[in-house]
Amino acid sequence: MSVDRMSAPTLEQVPLRVREERPVRVGLLAVTGEALHHHRRLLALLGLGLLVLAGPVLTTADSVASAHSAWSAANCGGARLADVCQALNLDLTGAVLSAEDVQLALLAVPLLVGALLGAPLLAREYEQGTYRLAWTQAVPRGRWLTGRLLVLGGASVLTGAVAALLGTRLYLAASPAVLRESSGYAPLPFNSFGPVLAAGTVLAFALGVLCGALWRRTLPAIAASVAGFGGVALLLTALRGDLQPARTIFPPHGYDLRPDDWLMADGVVTTDGHRLSYAQCEPGGCPAGSRTFEIYHDAGQLWATQWTAAAIMLALAATALLLSYRTVGRNRL
Repeated sequence: MSVDRMSAPTLEQVPLRVREERPVRVGLLAVTGEALHHHRRLLALLGLGLLVLAGPVLTTADSVASAHSAWSAANCGGARLADVCQALNLDLTGAVLSAEDVQLALLAVPLLVGALLGAPLLAREYEQGTYRLAWTQAVPRGRWLTGRLLVLGGASVLTGAVAALLGTRLYLAASPAVLRESSGYAPLPFNSFGPVLAAGTVLAFALGVLCGALWRRTLPAIAASVAGFGGVALLLTALRGDLQPARTIFPPHGYDLRPDDWLMADGVVTTDGHRLSYAQCEPGGCPAGSRTFEIYHDAGQLWATQWTAAAIMLALAATALLLSYRTVGRNRL
């Protein structure tokens, strides 16, 4: 018996549509919240450290302000040999020396932020191998790094701002300066208050992040970040006299400046227009007919100098963070 092929049942082919499942993207807010939860203990210790630092700073500032006020009220500017003024001068000197110790502690704030917050941010992930799990398809590495920077970078900004306010309170307590060491242009006070300290803290953090991305080991990254920030701070301190234009005056006699002015150079101008320092004058005296000159930075230029140095630091910090993103993007899992 033959089978009619035309009457045999046929299978109808139905096209199927396959949906391509895409991985769920974790938003920046969730990544930031996870970073905040992960570093909650470190942030709590950071806040506690600021509270501990605030006590000595404010106490020392009150001590300096009290000693400075008593010295000024006694009108000891021209009577330093009087017994009362000698005692007040000793009190003021002791208070300023105590302020220097506190200012050294303030200088350590950027170094600690760079070493404890910045350098381990990436270096510890590489060391422990957790970056392979953290940088998944659901959380791109750029977004992951942004979340960490928002938390720890924000904490660094807040820490720098608080330290800068504390340092400014201490600096203003000794203003106008009586001792050269307490002038705002002096290296120690200059780096321990105001915009320089705040921006320096941000720069130290950014350099720490970059060093962690480059070295991938926590201890080498800490050492490199401390050395890098120290080098930048020393360079800007050495160049602070060039950040604002210096002024020149020709007073009738030398050393005719206010206490907070910064004398850069002085000497005499001869009748033919040549400038000589006092050391270049003959043992018998400077040439006849010479007049004195002083090149200095006015006390009013201090804040402009601070903001200029801070702007340079912030530009360097932004560059370091951009390089960190680029380095992280190129690193292989």
